[in-house]
Amino acid sequence: MVRTMFVATIRRGHVISPVGPGALTLLPNRVSVIVTAPAAWMRSLPDRPAGSIGVLDELSITDRHLQAATLVDRFVQPPAAENPPVRDRDWVLPAARFPLMDACVNPQCQRLIERDNTDSNEGRCTHCAIGRRRWPTFQVATVLACQNGHLADIDWSGVLHDGEPCAAPQVRYSVGASPARPRLKCEACHREVTFDPEQDFPCPGERPWLPGAGAQDCQLRARPLERSSTTMYYAQQLSALTLPVAGATNPTLVHALLDNPALAPLLRLDAGGRREDTLAEIVRIAGRLGITTTRDEVVAHLDALGSEASTPPSREAELDALTSDEYSRHVTGHLPDLIVERQDPAGYATLLGDTLTGVSAVPRLRETRILAGFTRIEPAPADPPRGYEQMWGKEHPQTFSAGARDDWLPGYRVYGEGILVVLDEQTCQTWAATAAHDPRVLDAAVEFPTIALDPVRGVLAHTMAHLLMRALAPQSGYPLPALRERLFVSDTRTAFLIYTAAGDIDGTLGGLVELATPDRLALLLDEAINSADWCSTDPVCGEGHPHLGGHGTAPGACHHCLYVPETSCEAFNQGLDRKLVTDFMRHLGR
Repeated sequence: MVRTMFVATIRRGHVISPVGPGALTLLPNRVSVIVTAPAAWMRSLPDRPAGSIGVLDELSITDRHLQAATLVDRFVQPPAAENPPVRDRDWVLPAARFPLMDACVNPQCQRLIERDNTDSNEGRCTHCAIGRRRWPTFQVATVLACQNGHLADIDWSGVLHDGEPCAAPQVRYSVGASPARPRLKCEACHREVTFDPEQDFPCPGERPWLPGAGAQDCQLRARPLERSSTTMYYAQQLSALTLPVAGATNPTLVHALLDNPALAPLLRLDAGGRREDTLAEIVRIAGRLGITTTRDEVVAHLDALGSEASTPPSREAELDALTSDEYSRHVTGHLPDLIVERQDPAGYATLLGDTLTGVSAVPRLRETRILAGFTRIEPAPADPPRGYEQMWGKEHPQTFSAGARDDWLPGYRVYGEGILVVLDEQTCQTWAATAAHDPRVLDAAVEFPTIALDPVRGVLAHTMAHLLMRALAPQSGYPLPALRERLFVSDTRTAFLIYTAAGDIDGTLGGLVELATPDRLALLLDEAINSADWCSTDPVCGEGHPHLGGHGTAPGACHHCLYVPETSCEAFNQGLDRKLVTDFMRHLGR
């Protein structure tokens, strides 16, 4: 069972990451809860009057490439709601209390108490009291997690007794200097032990983000994690920039076919084959929306959209568009999803010299971001079938029936702006061939995600993107969490895009595009490159133990010099090293 709890406000985009299904967050009354998955969301979905647009259709967004990658029919944006929400109108996403184990703060009691997952109240001890007032309780700090995403309360009595018999265990839980090492004592058998957070346990396979769902069989070992740990939740996101549809001559019609909720049910009907009555209704509704079209034009545009439906997102196609003259501001009078203004790299007098082979100002772009699953302890590439099972508590079906309500994953769409930087490929490959023999470079490259075909060049582009992002933020007026990187590292190209990642935040000093001019961007690029030379924590950061400052395996990156908010980074702040940038500049003779 799950019900709506004490209302907490979360930005819509944050429901994709970092507070997506399976993540822990705090309610305003400091109670820790786990965000439930879409399978639980549907239980609070408000009904609409017959004949009106349904809530799911109203919130649906489509991206043909992401649909091909995830094998779902659509994506649904998190709903907006009033605070407090209006009953029977606003769709409020439920949460469930987690962890369930509380400990009494009374030093004479310290008993463990198990709560219900629907209890959103601050706990009170049921064993001790001062007159009529009961002592408060607090949720335990440590839980069990495994890399498959499972999460469970620790069996504290089992840890304490370690298989030894106890007729009536009464566990006391006291916190000392470290919340991760509580002291456990049994009042019945007087056994005492200090919890060791380095031990592991068989994974119970529990899924508290799916209230009522049974445990799964899991062969992994579960590790104790503090619930505030940054390794507790890694959202597996997939994203795609919206590119103009080849062969579509009426972009307004394309927008309506993809995004208008009034047309969504008709398009699902038409998916099984062209139906004349459906086409006529699409033309009629388009006319009501102010779009003049014909049956043949609708068919042509549906065919153009269908030709893209079988291909996953392509970074190569995105980079082609971002370096093209085809999408400049003057091409069309309507407001497109992508505007690109290529710059002449020869005008940028930077330390990179001729290695800077491309700069594009991107005054407008549209990104669709979807949640394809999550992991714990270590990040991992998205696995859409497993992610669907995490969201819905069941295997991904082969096909979805007409009118299915489980044919989607959570998604979010944002408009923004950005700056693209392209590096000379021959120079990068020559340097990478030499650098690949450096053990330190290999350490950084090993933790870089599969988003880069060449991990060495990937770490270089990734590190330079972080340096430039940190230089751009104070000058653009955007806070650092509002910026995001997008890396383009293939067999033949090395580039990165810095763009706005939060649709509800505006740059107060002119934004990013204003900084793409030769005089301003050249200074910022040089500032970024020079900042790779030192960190305020050197020599600890640059030469110290690999794990100092973060969870990566290579030195040369920490919160003082390279890390950005994890929502801004494609690789969770892994695969970074300032030394690669300084070595690359030496290779250029700078």
